[in-house]
Amino acid sequence: MRAIGLSEVGPDTIRRAHAVHPIADLQIEYSLLSRGPEARIFPLLGELGIGVTAYGVLSRGLLTRSKPQSPADFRAHLPRFSADNERLVAALEQLAAERGVRPAQLAIAWVRAKHPRLVPLVGARTRRQLEESIGALAVALTPAEVARIEEAVPAGAVVGSRYQDYLMQHLDSER
Repeated sequence: MRAIGLSEVGPDTIRRAHAVHPIADLQIEYSLLSRGPEARIFPLLGELGIGVTAYGVLSRGLLTRSKPQSPADFRAHLPRFSADNERLVAALEQLAAERGVRPAQLAIAWVRAKHPRLVPLVGARTRRQLEESIGALAVALTPAEVARIEEAVPAGAVVGSRYQDYLMQHLDSER
């Protein structure tokens, strides 16, 4: 059996593609700061039995205070990195400290808790980052903890979009 996956597409494209051949997986950006798929995309994926590979689960390092190191770092040009999202990052850090885990672990655990067919894709540049990310597998969140995290880091509270406006216009998943 052959499998087909899609990346960063919206509900209309998912339905059209699935009518031609069953879709196995959708790769899409999803994190505490990028929650757009929750409204229309995730319910459709559940209805059609499509899995999710979520990338950007740490918001490209924003949730762990990773900063662009030079103008050559593409994150230096992303609106979220030039905006003030300090309050959201600090709220995640506080909740992680209360739980006795790292902010990255809590953010990854939140993504894992959100959708039964979701696999978080985590990029690690160092051994420490890899070990920290793997540690998230031991963090199981209750529905009450998920709700508390979402209250502290509300869906619409992030300042700045994922990409510059001209690039956002080309993302089918954002329509």
